Amino acid sequence: MGKLAVGTVVAKSFLSLARVLADSFRRYHPETPFFVLLSDEVDGYFDPASESFQVLRLSDLGIPDLARFRFHYTRQELMYAATPYLLTHLLEQGFSGAAFLKQESLVVGELTPVLELLGRRSIVLTPHLLEPLCGEEGIERELNILQSGVYNVGFLGVSATPTGRAFLTWWRERLFEHCRHEVPRGIHFEQRWLDLVPAFFDDVEVVRDPGFNVAHWNLPERKVAVSGDDVTVDGHPGRFFRFSGFDPGRPDAVTRYNDRLNMSNLGGAAEIFRRYVRLLDAAGYHETKEWPYAYGQFANGRPIGERGRYLYRRLGRRADRFGDPLATSSPENFFRWSRRRVGMLWTIKRAWWAVRKKWRDGLQLLSGGR
Repeated sequence: MGKLAVGTVVAKSFLSLARVLADSFRRYHPETPFFVLLSDEVDGYFDPASESFQVLRLSDLGIPDLARFRFHYTRQELMYAATPYLLTHLLEQGFSGAAFLKQESLVVGELTPVLELLGRRSIVLTPHLLEPLCGEEGIERELNILQSGVYNVGFLGVSATPTGRAFLTWWRERLFEHCRHEVPRGIHFEQRWLDLVPAFFDDVEVVRDPGFNVAHWNLPERKVAVSGDDVTVDGHPGRFFRFSGFDPGRPDAVTRYNDRLNMSNLGGAAEIFRRYVRLLDAAGYHETKEWPYAYGQFANGRPIGERGRYLYRRLGRRADRFGDPLATSSPENFFRWSRRRVGMLWTIKRAWWAVRKKWRDGLQLLSGGR
């Protein structure tokens, strides 16, 4: 097995999560380099050189049309869409394999079994579930999984083989514009695309170890035991936990996605959640979570909003005439154009509502006359 690298992606308000993840990973793999891609700007809020991991910027990754890529996504969407670009960059730096861990994760044991797979397989995936669920509730949970994707991007590994590189090229192309939560269109951010991977690419390994990717979607079935630093899941060594939908400010709630789960019915996993809260506190969570997102407003400080991003996406290549979509100093900029456009649309809507009201009033008069 050649030299491997591991990384994650965060906006700066999630920096404390990256700190906890990186520290927990290095505890078990001190020789493996850990990278954090910042899908944001530092803006003086922290010193990348003082962090215990190497910080990468989006501008380091050679993303084509970067200004457009950043603008048409929200903070959450951009973090997700940047994932294949990070993995591609690590392979281009000469690593024989690269693994991605979602920022809201905690490593509780060695990841050697999956890291070693990168010496034998091109692509390594982890599923949400390992066995069929029971009853009506189980069917509902399986339906939810089908909407979000069979495989979870809490962990993903890829090696520097032709197949691995072909997969990343395909995934990058899809996520450049199609990394949003649009379930009716079959899209759940970057994740739903992975359903196609075993059909499109050879040399794919699906990890069926219950110690990996332990989270709210499989905690009802998995028995977690904690004894000091030793964690087991269904009798197997614990590897890493995901805290998807977990709010450290509401430590009794396991996730906003499942109100049936709480700390009182979580068993041994509750200790892992309590441990995670303590680690986040020590990593500056309450400070970093307030840090603003650099790409959430125009250069004049006005918020972009979903309407602005939607209009920009609809323009396609016609938006190129504006240059940097965040800029507001040039005579013809996207901010000015979008405000005129939105104003015009609202004028049309108000006029239409007025016409409809007169039409309805007229119908009521006619009806009353009969």
